[in-house]
Amino acid sequence: MDDYIVDFISRKLKLIIEVDGYSHRFKHEEDKIRDKILKKLGYIVVRFSEKEVRNDLDNVIRVLESYLPNK
Repeated sequence: MDDYIVDFISRKLKLIIEVDGYSHRFKHEEDKIRDKILKKLGYIVVRFSEKEVRNDLDNVIRVLESYLPNK
């Protein structure tokens, strides 16, 4: 996307999913700028920590389901 690599993307939902590992601890400002640019492109960026994905996947799934269109 633009000049960025994203972890996961749904173009249909205009949703980007980022899983932040250790390196993101030092990139808060960079991530804010990046997310702002991606938002201007019409995307929603949802971030989870690697720990959340490994230890609380049920909650991660619930959050992602909240972005699905109502059926």
